[in-house]
Amino acid sequence: MTSRERFLIALAGGVPDRIPITEHLFSLKLMQELLGYTTVLYDGKTQAKLATRLGIDAIWTPINGFCGIEETPHEPNEVYKDEWGVTYQKNGWPIIAQIDTPVKSREDWEKYSLPPVDTPYRIKILKDVKTANTENLAVMLGVLGPFTMLSWYIMDFETLAITMYTDPEMVHEINEAVLKWTLEAIRLAADEGGIDCVQISDDWGGTNSLLISPDDFRTFFIPYFKRLVAGIKELGLPVIMHNDGRIWDVLDDLVDCGINGLHPVERAAGMDLKKVKERYKGQLTPIGNINNKVTMASSNPEDVRREVLECIREAGTEGGYIISTDHSIHDLIPTDNVRCLIDTVNKYGQYPIDVNF
Repeated sequence: MTSRERFLIALAGGVPDRIPITEHLFSLKLMQELLGYTTVLYDGKTQAKLATRLGIDAIWTPINGFCGIEETPHEPNEVYKDEWGVTYQKNGWPIIAQIDTPVKSREDWEKYSLPPVDTPYRIKILKDVKTANTENLAVMLGVLGPFTMLSWYIMDFETLAITMYTDPEMVHEINEAVLKWTLEAIRLAADEGGIDCVQISDDWGGTNSLLISPDDFRTFFIPYFKRLVAGIKELGLPVIMHNDGRIWDVLDDLVDCGINGLHPVERAAGMDLKKVKERYKGQLTPIGNINNKVTMASSNPEDVRREVLECIREAGTEGGYIISTDHSIHDLIPTDNVRCLIDTVNKYGQYPIDVNF
């Protein structure tokens, strides 16, 4: 069974030959140790090579124009703007936090223009992944969702929170524009071919609760998210939602939107993998739940092994589960722990699974 087949069978709720492994490979340290070099930008060919070298089953492949990811190199601490008009100060890799946003008022919005979709570079990362994906890994196209675009990039959180009450129509207008842009970008990628699913990254929760009320999500964001999911499924592509934090209060809503998978089922935010699996069995494939803040950063790989086995027991025995950390692989994670995660799945995640390990 190929990695692509394994991943898609599990995403559809089925039983492949073993539990698939996916990951967001956000570690220059890991890249250096495994490949002997690092890249300044998030490079599709290198990401495909790194995923293959590790033996995982999927490659996260963001569209070019995914806010926070550099399109051209910048010096450390350099201040710059991207094509969305978002201002950053270079301070990380590959996702860089913004320091200013373009829309603060109705006047700003009326003057604002979204970047063009059909540009020569919009799907450069995807094209590079296709070229380097020699081992038939699954390709997850990465886009941002409506709440993240409005609360973090086009507006900041404070501006959005005020505008929902002072000018709610403006929030809907921006959502419509972002929805149209995102679907056009996904169609461009689908026409290129080589993608197996779409991952919408849209963080709605903090460690203890949602970032806005459930009712506000249902008024301002869930309708647009649902239309985004429907538009992707019209292209014949399954949908994964990446949604950090404690999101119990809207999880029913998200499942009703038609998503196929939920990443990362964040353990550190109280997202119980067993509960998610049991509540939405046959409707939703959970992805993740290995704590990347504590367990994966541990000095003892045995901690990783124990948590991987726990996740296999709680969600993996009957298929419909994809294993990963509860966010990404970062520079504070020892390479031995990454290898331990993968080796443990390869040893104990083969179907049929014997839970007496």
